[in-house]
Amino acid sequence: MGKGIFVIGTDTDIGKTFVTGALVYKLRESGYNAIAFKPIQSGGILGDNDKLIPQDIKYVKEVCDIKNNYYEMNTYCLKEEVSPHLAAKIENIDISNEKIINQYNELISKYDYVVVEGAGGIVVPLIEDKYFVYDLIKDLNLDVVIVASAGVGTINHTVLTNEFLKQNNINSKGIIINGYNDKFYEKDNIQIIEKLTNLNVIQTIRNIKKPNINNIKDEYSSLCLEKILSLFN
Repeated sequence: MGKGIFVIGTDTDIGKTFVTGALVYKLRESGYNAIAFKPIQSGGILGDNDKLIPQDIKYVKEVCDIKNNYYEMNTYCLKEEVSPHLAAKIENIDISNEKIINQYNELISKYDYVVVEGAGGIVVPLIEDKYFVYDLIKDLNLDVVIVASAGVGTINHTVLTNEFLKQNNINSKGIIINGYNDKFYEKDNIQIIEKLTNLNVIQTIRNIKKPNINNIKDEYSSLCLEKILSLFN
């Protein structure tokens, strides 16, 4: 039986997919059998035969050279790039938390590590008025890692996210800062965040101004394996 971690963000477009790719890449590069799982993708893109494919999983598959098909790594792929509950409502799709849980359990039985990527922030509704991202985390019985930005506003967003996690008895294993530029105020942001949350910033991933597959992989390779493994302990 493998181990899992749930990747959440302080906001949408904060870099959850980029960080998910980083974790999976470093684990696989180090010889571990690791895979990503995106339970719900809204904003799917058209692939072959005009079938919707989850763009976040597409990225991870490409950067990590994963051969699994999309459907092994994603339960629901929705067309509209809006909150999952609204996309499902527009597209007349009933989301089943049991189906997601069963797919996760299948993956965790086959892989050393499963990195689960959420949708948006911690309070994003997956089923209208009934089921939220934090409910899914509890059902999967997972700890989380928080992805936060390095820039202005990150203190407020990160502290509030952590407080909500604590109120809902969800354990956070640490914080990953994405888009780091080595600015003096970013260093101060990190110090304040660690002080206010009592969590460690376990990795900083630098901002790649002109990203391509090579410099992304170089950045991923530079990450500390021991710190990544600590997320699963």
